[in-house]
Amino acid sequence: MKKFLIWLFFGAAVVLFLILRGIPFLINSYLNANADRIVSNLITGASLFADHQVSFGHILLDYDYTGTYLKISDIKVKPTEALSDDYIRVDLSIDHLDLTGFKWSEYLFRNSIAVDSALIRNMVIVSSTPPIDSIQFIPKNPQKSKSKDYESVSVKYFDLNDLSIELVNNLFDSVRVSLQDMDLKVEGFLLSKEDILDPKSLFHVDKVKGSIGEAVFHFDQFRQYALVKKISLDTDTESMSFGYMGLLNKQGKYQYTAQFDEMQSWTEIDHAKLDLRGVHFGNFLRKGIIEVDTVFAKGLRMEIFVDKRKPEDKLKRPQMVHQLFKNLGQVIHIDHIFVSDAYLKIEERPDNLAPRAGFLYFSDMQAHIINFSNFIERRGENKLLKLDASGKLMGQGLVKVLAQYELESEIGAFTLNGTLGPMDLKTLDPMIEPQAKASIKSGKLNSLTFDIRGNDYDGTGKLTILYEDLELALLNPKFEKDNNIFRKLGSFLANKLVIKSNNPKKNGEIVNGTVYYIRDTHKSMFAYWWKLIFSGLKSTLTGDDLEELKKKEQERQTQFQGTGLIQSAQHEDSSKHESDGSKLSRRERREERRQLKNGD
Repeated sequence: MKKFLIWLFFGAAVVLFLILRGIPFLINSYLNANADRIVSNLITGASLFADHQVSFGHILLDYDYTGTYLKISDIKVKPTEALSDDYIRVDLSIDHLDLTGFKWSEYLFRNSIAVDSALIRNMVIVSSTPPIDSIQFIPKNPQKSKSKDYESVSVKYFDLNDLSIELVNNLFDSVRVSLQDMDLKVEGFLLSKEDILDPKSLFHVDKVKGSIGEAVFHFDQFRQYALVKKISLDTDTESMSFGYMGLLNKQGKYQYTAQFDEMQSWTEIDHAKLDLRGVHFGNFLRKGIIEVDTVFAKGLRMEIFVDKRKPEDKLKRPQMVHQLFKNLGQVIHIDHIFVSDAYLKIEERPDNLAPRAGFLYFSDMQAHIINFSNFIERRGENKLLKLDASGKLMGQGLVKVLAQYELESEIGAFTLNGTLGPMDLKTLDPMIEPQAKASIKSGKLNSLTFDIRGNDYDGTGKLTILYEDLELALLNPKFEKDNNIFRKLGSFLANKLVIKSNNPKKNGEIVNGTVYYIRDTHKSMFAYWWKLIFSGLKSTLTGDDLEELKKKEQERQTQFQGTGLIQSAQHEDSSKHESDGSKLSRRERREERRQLKNGD
């Protein structure tokens, strides 16, 4: 009896072993016999891939009780002819995919994808969509489609090698976004249905580390693009870096601005390198909040060009700083931004017959921006945005500026303080000659200081400029110096009767300028800053006090707002601007050809 029981137990164990071994064998036989259909259903089970067809090279499925190992080569996903251009179309290819620990229970009973680890090599995604605001995230024929989004997709360990993504605009057949050469190692990846439905959320990760070779974002009807290279990120160290960042134009400055009926600036940023510390990746991925402790920017080169032969749009309303932060669609918080070795060039084509544009530049710029934030919960009691910057004007005069904005002020209150150190005033001729049809024969600036308080409506303050031996020369119609007796007489009268050659005067008296200007609501914040400073420079020469400046400003505003003559005159003369002012000089045409040849 005892032997019988032993043999019975042994036989049962053998049968059980065969059954346990046989079940995976039978399942694997079924899975591999139907591999194409099963894997296709897994992919097209998401609504994004509905009305898409899937093809494979080689598929191997290996099931055990802990999950399924899946190995696939040469995966291709393409849209069917039934999917029109009004919907998202995805063209996807993967050279090699390894999945380990695929959980069938999650798939069958919870409509979810759960995987222990995933390895993807050489994945290329090209997604073509209509304009972003018209995208519909549903299949074309939903009544015929069984596809719906999974409740969740989770991967414990995710290894992406050589991933490339392109988003193409159907309307222009042009690339909107391009991400190339992505190599990422991810832990704890989770994409839930809530993430898909929440426009602010992307997905969740516990850790991510890796690099992106290049990212390109096209905008402004594909006339401009942002280019970022050599991106690296690491959630462990909360760091991110950009080896190169630029905001570039596909058209030259004159070609670009000529396309608009009204004045439109041409802006380009180049050669910037960024290093971000204290990056809160989780807040961005789950809540869409950009939260960074410190940003270091180095080598930024910025150029701005305006063609003033175009009429201004008097109806536009550029927002001031506090309004920008309040109305910004993106929640952002950066404690500190440090800018080093930057360069800024401002170029203006005046509305006259000058043969060239005027320009000035600031080099060796350093800046520290504090509390760049509209994230009220994070910035707490600190309600001041501060900009502390310095640089060399025309490579000579050291400029220092401290600007402070009250972010929660209803009237946009701010202070603006600064100094300008010694420089040869003749170095300003590249800007003054085309604008004023005059040249500085001599003059030395010893110092300039200003202290201004302002808001959205107006600004007041004090400006003191100390200089010596200032002398001007009027230019002829070709913007050249000559020996014409009338221009010599005009220069003499300007230097002796209008412009003081020295400050302090010969008796030692210092003439202080008064600052007052009413903001032009159609101009930018930086134009407002310049007008405030310029009012102090003018009052130094004219001797106007605050009451006289206020009276003149009120008269100027009354003329502008009450009669509307300026606006109507500009529109009446727009055809003249197009026929006369928009013509390019030979120098400008050569410059435009050079830019086009160089790919600018």
